[in-house]
Amino acid sequence: MSEKENVVDNIILDGSTKIEQAGSTGLVLFSTLRSDAKPILQHDNVSVEGVDYPKLFSAKCAICNSPLRELLEHVYIDCGKKVNPVIIFFEKHYGAKLNFAQVKQHVNYHCDFNKIEISGLKSYEGKGEEFARWKYREYELALNVVLSEIDNIGGKSTRTLDDSFKKASILEKLNKQLMMIKQQRDDSTLGLPNIFEVLHDLHEKLLHEDDRRIVRETANELRKIIS
Repeated sequence: MSEKENVVDNIILDGSTKIEQAGSTGLVLFSTLRSDAKPILQHDNVSVEGVDYPKLFSAKCAICNSPLRELLEHVYIDCGKKVNPVIIFFEKHYGAKLNFAQVKQHVNYHCDFNKIEISGLKSYEGKGEEFARWKYREYELALNVVLSEIDNIGGKSTRTLDDSFKKASILEKLNKQLMMIKQQRDDSTLGLPNIFEVLHDLHEKLLHEDDRRIVRETANELRKIIS
């Protein structure tokens, strides 16, 4: 490697890397984007919540120093961990230029995507049919999600004392959240009649078999919806 290393948008690369300059293309450098940067072309929201993984910071890395770092990393994850779609995304939606080697170095050395953790809520994103099954049972869904997170966090091993404290803190917060959801569920149903008991009473009061059959069919349909 030569004594003078080439620099691409504040990332130090070796001498074999081809340098491309922004300007002639009408694009701005990614490193100049501010936290309040508005997309020039609207895009589907890329959620940066609910996904966690180890991150490192390099003072020489423009992406590490960017307020849009998490957005870039989550676009990378959503695109199947491919670099070119990330470059295209920021060119298309923010008019910003990224270099292939720049992004590749960041995702390879400043993030550990082999240890991605997805929260219970994040894992339900995009599952419309799954949510439809839980219609009118939102509290039960929330309880299942939190219980799933408690199970996932509780089953993870820790290597350092700091990790143990972090794990204990997360579990404490999740347990508090669990108790809160249970309380909200109980409060919301306080004093409400059991729909199946109401249908049973109605069934017994009806005289005609056709009417009773309609009630039975209705009860069975309700059971299918909430099962």
